[in-house]
This record gives sequence, C-alpha cells and structure tokens, in this order.
Amino acid sequence: MLSRVAENIFWMSRYIERTNIQLRILRTYYIASQDGVPFVKWDDVFRYYNQGMPAEKNMSANEVLNFILFDRDNESSVVNNIFRARENARSAQDHITKELWQCLNDYYHFIKDKALQKQLNLGDPVSVLDQLIKQCMLYYGIIDISMFRSEGFNYLNTGKYIERLLQIINSLNMQIVRTNGEIKDSMDIVSWRYFLVSISGYEYYLKSHSGTVNPALIFKQVLYEMHFPHSIAYSIGQLNRYALRLKPESLEESFDKLEFSIGKAAAILKYNSPGSDIEAQLALLNSIESNLIDVVQVFNKYYFGSLVH
Repeated sequence: MLSRVAENIFWMSRYIERTNIQLRILRTYYIASQDGVPFVKWDDVFRYYNQGMPAEKNMSANEVLNFILFDRDNESSVVNNIFRARENARSAQDHITKELWQCLNDYYHFIKDKALQKQLNLGDPVSVLDQLIKQCMLYYGIIDISMFRSEGFNYLNTGKYIERLLQIINSLNMQIVRTNGEIKDSMDIVSWRYFLVSISGYEYYLKSHSGTVNPALIFKQVLYEMHFPHSIAYSIGQLNRYALRLKPESLEESFDKLEFSIGKAAAILKYNSPGSDIEAQLALLNSIESNLIDVVQVFNKYYFGSLVH
C-alpha cells in the first residue's frame, strides 16, 4: 500500500473517532445543564474548542454548540472533522469499500443541511447530537461488516485507537483538575457520574461498584479495566494488536521503532500505580500522552512522511 493511502485511511479514522467522542461529551454537557447541574461552564467549553481563545461573556449552550458543530471557521468543529474524514476517504477510495465511502459522503451532506442547524436553534440540541452520533455508529457498523481485513483495515484501527487514547486521556485529565480528584459535595458526585456517561462507562461502573461514586475506582476503570472498551489499557492493547499486523508489510527498522514506542506506552501504564495521589495521576496521564505522540511521530516519519491533514 502506498504511504499516502495508508496515511489517508489512518487520518480518516482519527477524525471520525474524534467526532464520536466529542459529540458524546457535548451531549452529556448539555443534558447536565438542562438537569440543573451545569458542572462545566459553556464559556469553558467554547474556549477548549477554540484553541484557548476566550468566549464572549455568558454564551448560551446553543451558541457554543453552533460554534463547535457547524462553524467552518472553527478548525476544531465537527463539520470540519467530517469534511477532512471525507477528503481522506476520497483519496483512498480504491482501498475502502463503496459502502464506507458512501457513508462518509452522506454524513458530510447531512451535517451541511441547514435544517439540522435550524433544529438546534429551535431548541432541540439533544436530537441533533443523537442524529450525528448515529451517523458515527453507522460508520462503525459498515466498517465491521464490509471492510476487508487487509493492510488498510490495520491502519484504520491504529488511527482509531490512537485518537481514542488521546481523547480519553484529555477528558480524564480535565475531570481530575475540575474536581481535584475527589468528592467534596453533591456536585462532585454528579460531575463524576456525568463524566462516566460521556465515555460510555457509567453502566459498566454500576455493575462493578453498586452505585458508589468513587474517583479512585473510576480512575482505575478508565486506566486499567481490560473489559471496558474506552479504557487506556484496552485501547493500548488494541493499538498493539493492529500494529503487529503491519509487520509483514513494514521495513524492519520502521516496525522496530513502532513496536518500541507502543511498548513503552504500555510499560508506563503497567508499571505505575498512582493510587489516589492527584499529582501522580496527572503525571501518569501526561507521560502516556507524550509516548502516544511519539507513536504518531513514528508513523509520520517511518510510514507516512509529514503532511498536513
């Protein structure tokens, strides 16, 4: 497979995984605000998705959601994610299925539909977010039943799990900072509960811990629980699984670099147990994130070359 095609598939996958996680987080924030427990300010959400630039004072939920979902001038917007995923898919059409290309093309035209933005502005953001999330679920389903299990499938999954890891690490990092990693009042309980909902981890947590909200147990689940598909341990395991499948088509030096960088991230997770120490938790997350960035750099240097996406 040509390096540029592999890169297109890798980034197509990253953009959709990023979109899916962002949409679920935004949906959780909005529902929390409607339930009267706005543990995150919309001004802060705007700042995060606007590269740290401050928001206008007292921006409404709808204003922030419009900016994040539909604003083409916002580099981090969902519509731009979908556009870039579609363009990468277009460049790799000979190596993905017709159904997958059609899915991404339909998603792009769907999010551009002015009726969707009108629906948001008329006060129905949850339905809009649900429709966009369903488009992501359709994408995942089409990959599962139609994508051939060849080299492109392996690049698709390495991109997917790298992006998932980076997004989950960032989300957990912000949650720890937001609550200082503890529960001081009822608002902190709600905050941790909604955090689990945002990463599809609340039901799993309840099955294991009988409804007791404990930040240390949540941290343990998100980092180490191999049966939880959004955990760091599970995602690193899957990243390693699909990277190993690239070995037959890789140059020896390239694969050695890739295997070492992923193995280093896995070792950092395996041999560190920060417990409930906040500084140690944040240091561990930052260390894993730094090593994942090294993995991306290995892909760029030894598999793709450096291109703008």
